[in-house]
Amino acid sequence: MPIYFTALLVTIAVEYLVYLAMLRQKPFQLLTYSIIINCLTQPLAYYVYFYLIPAGLTNNSLNLYFIIVEILVFLIESFLLQLLLRVIYTKALLISFIANIITALLSFVL
Repeated sequence: MPIYFTALLVTIAVEYLVYLAMLRQKPFQLLTYSIIINCLTQPLAYYVYFYLIPAGLTNNSLNLYFIIVEILVFLIESFLLQLLLRVIYTKALLISFIANIITALLSFVL
């Protein structure tokens, strides 16, 4: 379980930096949104990937199930970003895409 919390903290930090770089406004508010969004989506992604998908199907790092879960997280987060940041949906999609592609790639390194 410690790896889960480390992954959560890294995700919050990285996605916060993406939000800050792309929006350049209200740093504390963006940090709060990163915490809220990732505390909602990461447990959901973790549960789906590790408990709902049969164990033998998730044995390699990059597989169809990983991609499906990441796409679902990306879409959910883009909706939440639009709602919280009050930006147009295409901007929320872009922010979410960049944040999630970086954290997904980091999951292979860390």
